[in-house]
Amino acid sequence: MGLFNNTTGPGVPKNAPKKKPFFRFWELFGNKFWDFFKINLIYVLFCIPIVTIGPATAAMTALMRNIYLERPQFLFHDFKKEFKKNFKQSVVVGVIDILAAAITTFSIILFLGMEELTTIDSVMFTASIAAALLFLIMNFYIYPQIVALDLKLTDILRNALVLSLLNIGKELIALVFVLGYAFLAFNYPVFVLPLAPLIPLAWLAFLSVFCCYPAIQKHIIEPYYRQTGEKNPEIPDYEEEAIFTDQGGKEKSTEINTSRKHPKGKTIK
Repeated sequence: MGLFNNTTGPGVPKNAPKKKPFFRFWELFGNKFWDFFKINLIYVLFCIPIVTIGPATAAMTALMRNIYLERPQFLFHDFKKEFKKNFKQSVVVGVIDILAAAITTFSIILFLGMEELTTIDSVMFTASIAAALLFLIMNFYIYPQIVALDLKLTDILRNALVLSLLNIGKELIALVFVLGYAFLAFNYPVFVLPLAPLIPLAWLAFLSVFCCYPAIQKHIIEPYYRQTGEKNPEIPDYEEEAIFTDQGGKEKSTEINTSRKHPKGKTIK
C-alpha cells in the first residue's frame, strides 16, 4: 500500500447493532488516525499558493465525507481529483474566506487597540465578531455542499445560512474546537504553527463534517430522494445514526428550496 493510499471500505454487517454517534466518531477517528496525518500534509501542500486554500479545503472535505460515509478511497488521487473538480466554486469561497479573516483580524486589532470604546464602537465590534462567527459556521456547510451537491453557489450560500440556524448545538462543537485552535495559533504561534503540516487541520475538518453533514443529509438530500422516489446512494444496506445526539428519529425534516435549474439535494458523487 502506498503512502497516500487507503482502500478500506465500510465492512459493516447489515444486521450489526447501531453505534451511538459519539462512539462511532471515535471509532472512525481511530481507524483513520494515520490517514489524517497524510491528508493534513496533502492539504497544506495544496494550499500553496494561498489562493488555492478554497479548492484544497473542498478536496479535504470530500475525503472527510468519504470517511464519514465509510467509502473506500485513494487519498492523494482522490484529493487531486476533488481539487480540480470543485475548483471553480471553492476558489471563490476561499477568496471570500481570506478576505473575511483579514477583515476580522484587522477589526480585532483595531478595536482592542483603542484606549476607550464608545457605545457605537462596542456595537460595531460585537457585530463584526458575530458576523465573522456566523460566516465561519456557514463554512461548515458550504464546502460539504460544494463537493456533494449539484447546486449553484448562491443556493449553497443560502442553504448554509439556513442550516447554520437549524443545526445549533452540533455545529457549536466544531466551532469550539476551531476557535480553540485559532486561539492557540494566535497566542503561541511558535509552538502551534510548525505542527500545521501534520496536525490538527484534518482533525478539525473531520469533526466539522461529522457534526454538520448529517444536517445536509436530513434537510436537503433526503427530502429530494423521498420526493423523487429514487434510492439515496448515501444510505447503505444498514441504518445508523450519524449525529452526536440521539434524536430517536422524531425530528421533522425541513426542506430547503434551491434553484430549479439544479436538482435539489441530488448527490453528485
